Amino acid sequence: MVLLGAVMWRGYRADAAEQGRQQGLAQAAVIAEMAVAPKLGGVDMAAGLTTSQLEGMREATELAVFHGSVLRLRVRGFTGQVVFSDDGSTSGGLPVADPDFQAATAGESRVKVIGGAGHEVIRVVQPLVAGATGQSIGVLELYLPYQGIAAQLRAQLRGFAERVAGGLAALYLVLALLAGWTTRSLRRYAIRQEYQASHDVLTGLPNRAAFRSRAESVLEVAGRDGGRGAVVLVDLNRFKEVNDTLGHHAGDELLRVVAARLRAGLDDSDLLARLGGDEFAVMLPGRDREQAVAVLAGIRQLVAEELVLDGVPLSMEASFGIALYPEHGTELQELKVRADAAMYQGKRGAEDIVVFAGGTVGHPHQWLKVQAELRHALERDELVLWYQPKVGLPGAEINGVEALVRWQHPERGLLPPGEFLPAAEHSGLIAPLTEWVLRRALDDQAGWIATGQDWTLSVNISARNLESTGFVGFVGALLAATGARPDRLILEVTETALAGDVETAMRAIKELGTLGVGISVDDFGTGYTSLSHLRGLPITEIKIDRAFVADVDRDPQSQAIVRSVIDLAHGLGSRVTAEGVETLEIHRWLVEAGCDEGQGWLYGRPVPWPQVAAKVIVEPSSAPLTERAAR
Repeated sequence: MVLLGAVMWRGYRADAAEQGRQQGLAQAAVIAEMAVAPKLGGVDMAAGLTTSQLEGMREATELAVFHGSVLRLRVRGFTGQVVFSDDGSTSGGLPVADPDFQAATAGESRVKVIGGAGHEVIRVVQPLVAGATGQSIGVLELYLPYQGIAAQLRAQLRGFAERVAGGLAALYLVLALLAGWTTRSLRRYAIRQEYQASHDVLTGLPNRAAFRSRAESVLEVAGRDGGRGAVVLVDLNRFKEVNDTLGHHAGDELLRVVAARLRAGLDDSDLLARLGGDEFAVMLPGRDREQAVAVLAGIRQLVAEELVLDGVPLSMEASFGIALYPEHGTELQELKVRADAAMYQGKRGAEDIVVFAGGTVGHPHQWLKVQAELRHALERDELVLWYQPKVGLPGAEINGVEALVRWQHPERGLLPPGEFLPAAEHSGLIAPLTEWVLRRALDDQAGWIATGQDWTLSVNISARNLESTGFVGFVGALLAATGARPDRLILEVTETALAGDVETAMRAIKELGTLGVGISVDDFGTGYTSLSHLRGLPITEIKIDRAFVADVDRDPQSQAIVRSVIDLAHGLGSRVTAEGVETLEIHRWLVEAGCDEGQGWLYGRPVPWPQVAAKVIVEPSSAPLTERAAR
């Protein structure tokens, strides 16, 4: 602003000085035309002036000199001689060689302010024109006072300076106010941006990045001071149904309500963040296993409180996966992986608050690789099906086989289903994988039927398959395309699959039963399925989990459970298959208890279907056969 004022001052001063010069030039022109030129008509400058001419010149210029409007006046010839001066001298004046004098002899007027500060005068040198001819007869050298002009200039400059200073001060004030407002706006914007960069816009909770930063700081302090705590992942159950049914606006409102309820159940020292979608993360510093579970049990009750969205009353449930530090790890990523594994286990089981139970975790880093490779495996036909026989009791004749998928990995060899099925079920690959298994299994069934073996075919399906709207239609179309008998196909559903989206699963099972396809409840006894879920469903088979069969010949509690399941299944009109039969003692006990079928290494291990024995003999006891079955 000061520099701008200085530039404007300098420019205005130059303009004012130029105005003074122009004023001096005009004054000199008036003196020349009105006072000097009329007295010199027809004068020969080289010869000088007569006495009367000199007297006339003095009379013409005396008044101007007397009043001080002219300081010095000289009339000179082209060669420089002084023809007339107001003080009567015939010498002095501007040198002939001076450019201004030379310009005047050539017919050009020159004006200049000369002298030091406070003693400036205006010097005008211009051609002197006399007579009507307009011919230049000499040079007029005129010195005019500058003080009046300087005083006027100073007054103008002072007024200008005051206006400029006032204007610049006002401008500075405006700019200062604008800058202050802009600075505050930018500061508020920066604060908003920083907040939005670290918080979820919908719920106002810290986001994934903020949770990571704060949680890592807490873990660092805990590692240094020997602290403990828990990292929890929370996922809402059936949130997608709310979005699909009521719309995304209702889903957004639900997330806001759930976020507020989660926050209400935590202390100020606890961390809560929304990771994305319907997934939240919680960090509970200083809590042990029991304390963490107790806190989450309270939160579960808050989340489950009824709310109304678009006039529809809802009661939401959530799954909680817990990883403890330092017990389960000291790095945040490691704890999140294990909490995620626990949460996933809870989603597929009956418990919705699950603490990581230890062991290796192949999710999510290894699963990402497995999922990518499995997708290529389906394209390159690297999967194979093996079959394990199911025998009728008591005779142990093979009346069915269960299809078990294997992966002939190009680098790792033959992989059992536990190496890749969890990764497939946790992604969209479970659908094409199940479709591949059904196609290949029905093709194989046609092969053994052609050899005279009328075995039923059991195929495992996932809860994701039951939740898929097109799965039942696919099964019906595949049966029609292959010509397979629906009653010779049994689809095995794990008991935990019935604990998920119950309504969708029951609807799919009923539609499959309408097609004539058999339904088997696998791993019964491990998922605590409500018996109301089984009532009214076309269940053709209940398979008792191997955990109860392994010691049924000697453990009274296992015996009581197995007998109860057999009675329950028969009461529902279903047959019973015991899994994991490995000894003759267990076989005999199951026969005595009235079990319908058995499956296990005693009767045969999984093999390609052409290698399935036509008949398995286990009675009377035969050491070679028993040893062969064990192998």
